[in-house]
Amino acid sequence: MESDSKLEDLRSALSCVFEKLGAESLTEPDRVELIARAEVLEDEIDTLQVVVGDEDDVDMRSPGTV
Repeated sequence: MESDSKLEDLRSALSCVFEKLGAESLTEPDRVELIARAEVLEDEIDTLQVVVGDEDDVDMRSPGTV
């Protein structure tokens, strides 16, 4: 599924952001920017999880059921 692939990509990007946040040489402006990026990624992941969940519900319905 395309949604699953997108979700995996977002989780990977979020992991990279968290890894960068752990760097000791990070400046405060960079830290603030990374935190903002992490929040955006988390929102996108949450939204996509809802969509994927809705798709799963549709797939589980029997044919002809609305």
